[in-house]
Amino acid sequence: MGVSRRLARWALRLGLGTLAVTVMAVMYFSHANLGKYGEGRALETPVDVVLVLGGGVDGDGVLGYSSRRRVAEAVAMLVRGRTRYVLFSGGVGSYHREIPAADLMRSHAIGLGAPAEALIVEPAAASTFENLRFGLQIARERGFKRIAILTDAFHLERARWLARYLGAGDAVPVAVAGLDRDSLGDRTW
Repeated sequence: MGVSRRLARWALRLGLGTLAVTVMAVMYFSHANLGKYGEGRALETPVDVVLVLGGGVDGDGVLGYSSRRRVAEAVAMLVRGRTRYVLFSGGVGSYHREIPAADLMRSHAIGLGAPAEALIVEPAAASTFENLRFGLQIARERGFKRIAILTDAFHLERARWLARYLGAGDAVPVAVAGLDRDSLGDRTW
């Protein structure tokens, strides 16, 4: 067997091993974060604003699955009195160049019964880092002191680290069940 074939097999094994470790880590952190921060469990007192990180828009310009779940949880927090405002963050993307994701999330929230005056949009972010940077900037400009960051459970650790880097280490994390809570058939799809 040639050297190039052995290298290719080694690379394949390494790639599959890395993929397996990554999947296990995502599932572990997702489960742990959902148990600790799901449904706003870490909120001892209501916050001024919940910053909802954009979860994407599908190819047909419709709000993505993760984004819809995040919006639904934010609206539930608003209805339960756990927050006074919801700040949606997300700009345009490769699939949706006309309408920012934040505007789509706001429309979805209104459709779920949220009052329009309690909803704020940040329409420029193109990444998680920008969601947090731009969203936290708006929150600070408006004088919000207690801030919660809402995203999928598997995504929360990354968001917490970035928030800490951006000087918002005291932001309260809120985890939403993501693809990890769906049936095996849905996850496979």
